[in-house]
Amino acid sequence: MKRINIGKYTLIPRQNQSHAEWLSTRQEGIGGSDTGTVLNVNEYCSITELFYQKLGRTPPVDLSENAAVHYGNVLEPIILNESQYFDIKGKENNHLKNMKEGRKLASHVEFDYMIINNDFPWIISNVDGLGFYDKNVTKQDLVDQVNNGQMPCPDYVVEIKTMDSFVRDKFEDGMRPDYPIQVKTYCTAFLEQNKDLYGMIYKWCYDKTLTATHVELDQQSIVDILTKTKDLYELIKVGKNVIKEGYKLKLSEDEIDQNLSEIHPDFITSLVSQGQFLSNNFLAKEYVKKNQTVLGDEEDLKLGIRHQQILKETKKLTAEKTSISNHFKMKLT
Repeated sequence: MKRINIGKYTLIPRQNQSHAEWLSTRQEGIGGSDTGTVLNVNEYCSITELFYQKLGRTPPVDLSENAAVHYGNVLEPIILNESQYFDIKGKENNHLKNMKEGRKLASHVEFDYMIINNDFPWIISNVDGLGFYDKNVTKQDLVDQVNNGQMPCPDYVVEIKTMDSFVRDKFEDGMRPDYPIQVKTYCTAFLEQNKDLYGMIYKWCYDKTLTATHVELDQQSIVDILTKTKDLYELIKVGKNVIKEGYKLKLSEDEIDQNLSEIHPDFITSLVSQGQFLSNNFLAKEYVKKNQTVLGDEEDLKLGIRHQQILKETKKLTAEKTSISNHFKMKLT
């Protein structure tokens, strides 16, 4: 797959990229839409589930026939275009009058590349659009800049969301808590280009209303995003080695999953899906194992108890080792 290197950036063109290729590239790192899960603010997926998805042990949820996702994709370029006429200080749907009068307020331009900042190459960004105060910037302008070896410098990052009104009304600020985290992740990739960068989320609801939210990028968010995503990325690499070694030792798939369960990330969530995930993949199998009768003596019993203690201690030590390693790696970057 073609990659374009510009300074510390690596760009992967999305044009003519198949969905399978796009998914494969996303599997190489942590995407912006994954970051809310990593920080435990995504109510639809837990970090434990994400860990196994990134390892290819469980398939991601198939959204190919999900109507909300389908129409979100169809409407995204339309909303991106119309958002150029929206005044965040005005009332909802103020863009309609501005469009009628030809009063464009900014340029919101699709950037048809996956973005990797090589300072933190584990994060892969797929922005909906880049925002410019200059009202004359076009998509072709950005393509020309890239072809000339110049990385575009946006004034802000644009994220488009479509949702049902009941989803909007569910949250105090009308927005899922993982959405600001997502756009902050995208902003982080461009920080060296523009230290005053911020995010804009434009939300179109199916009750035919368009609103917008300004998202500031604070230092604590940057630290949390870079640290937590790297922690998971490093743990995924450990998981890949566990799988590789498991195949070398000719372990069964269940045995490999059991070994992975000793290192998988702890979660802070009340997700129903998390309980179902653990039950289907581990607890049911563990129940069968624990209720099997094995003939043995008192020494076997002692060794079995000690084995369980070692498993718990190993998981704690692995987590501590990863944390210490990441601490020094962050100082070196």
